[in-house]
Amino acid sequence: MTLINGDPQMARIFTATLAAAFLSANVLAQPIEAKLDHVIIGVHDMEAAKRVYSVLGFAIIPGGRHPGGTQNASPAFSGGGYLELITPYDASLPDGRDLSEILKKGDGPLGAGLSIASAEQAAHDLSTAGIKIKGPTPGTITREDDKEPPPTRWWILEFGDPASKASGPLRPEVASRPLFLIQYVRDPAHPRPPIPPNPNSASALSAILVAVNDLEKAAAGYANIGKLNSREMELPEFGAVAKEIVLARGSILLLRATDPSGPTAQRLKARGEGLFGVRLAVTDLDQARKAISEKNISTDEQTVLVPPENAEGAWLQFQRP
Repeated sequence: MTLINGDPQMARIFTATLAAAFLSANVLAQPIEAKLDHVIIGVHDMEAAKRVYSVLGFAIIPGGRHPGGTQNASPAFSGGGYLELITPYDASLPDGRDLSEILKKGDGPLGAGLSIASAEQAAHDLSTAGIKIKGPTPGTITREDDKEPPPTRWWILEFGDPASKASGPLRPEVASRPLFLIQYVRDPAHPRPPIPPNPNSASALSAILVAVNDLEKAAAGYANIGKLNSREMELPEFGAVAKEIVLARGSILLLRATDPSGPTAQRLKARGEGLFGVRLAVTDLDQARKAISEKNISTDEQTVLVPPENAEGAWLQFQRP
């Protein structure tokens, strides 16, 4: 399941669009109980991407093929969340075609899924609050051990006009909104396999990093999916200040550039507003530092930092919880 933040012009307005949608809502009594679930990283070459992430100390879990023409594989975390490496396997199918076009701009983070308990209830609450949403829409994936056509394995909600002719998460109409909501369908007959430990000790997906131009407006826009931490924090390694949206699990960090030559400013200049990095919790920072070795560019002893050129276009920051 993917939602792509790939069109530069649309990406520049995603925060304003999302903020306007959320700010129009006055009915929700409390934020939706959403958990940071996964981050999608688009790649040209799946086998090469798996090697890159293996070298960084991640255990790669085989994925499968989506009916729309994309396939995935994932580093996952015992404490919650995963990274979804995704690439086209058939560019003649709708999602494969759209992802192929988006990847012409380069590999990197494209969207993030927030898990919810009930897509139907969330759709009702958001619609009642005046927020435009699409869905719930069913999704599935075919895995190697599937003997029959797979059942529905999740339901998704996208933010956008439900009357839009676009019908999939890779469409340009939703490219400016890098978040979506997902409810998984649990199948007791096919439980998820245990998550293998990562040699770099990464144990949880703890935050996503989103570059924005107007920090106050962006922060206000997320009022119905999390709790705003009003304290502004300094993120010198990203040349930015940030505000945090705290979710039921994990958080969204909205970054405004303060250093014109820093990573946040570079992202905004190159591709506009959008998701450009992730923060991962580790159980042993020394172990992470050893696994990542010379690819760590952090000058802070409390973090390990991998730049995009060494992680398929994504900034990866490792910290203790």
